Amino acid sequence: MATNQEVTLRAIKKSFPHVKNVDRSIEAYVQANYILREEKRYYLNLPMLEQLDDLILDQQVFVETKSSAYQDLLRLRFETCLTNQTNQVLIKEITGFEREELTLANYFYRLNRQEPLSDAQKVLYDLLGDVNPQYALKYMTTFLMKYSRKTELMQKRRDIFVEALVLLGYITKNEAGKYELLMDFDSESLTFSSPIE
Repeated sequence: MATNQEVTLRAIKKSFPHVKNVDRSIEAYVQANYILREEKRYYLNLPMLEQLDDLILDQQVFVETKSSAYQDLLRLRFETCLTNQTNQVLIKEITGFEREELTLANYFYRLNRQEPLSDAQKVLYDLLGDVNPQYALKYMTTFLMKYSRKTELMQKRRDIFVEALVLLGYITKNEAGKYELLMDFDSESLTFSSPIE
């Protein structure tokens, strides 16, 4: 439909012989307004992405994967900001449009939408599992807030949330066995920003 303006249901079925009930799928797309149907002809109702001005993270776009716009899209970086119900701490992270990077925001986003995790995110899943984001953020932000008073922290018992912060590259264990903060911390806004790679 992206290259041909007028497509019949018969042509769609011919193009997708392996898809069962393709007519039901097409009807769902018509109802969602992704596809228009007029006089037994189907038209794509999603504009092709040609420029990246005003594009926001998680916006649904239709783009040709061989186009320069797609390559530009892959190079774009967005800032995410996680809040929590326990305290006023903010966690800011940088991600790409496809949300493949290992960040807390991407991890929780993909869990919530039940999307497949990237290989890097699977390692975090092995540690945390299908954890409630607010529960995890409660413990992670409480631990991070301790850096407002100290530069090194001890953790006597094993804590998967501290291990997750290490895995994310937000803290590191030094030679003395204490944890040091690798994130930027703004004490006025209580904002922790991930190190930019």
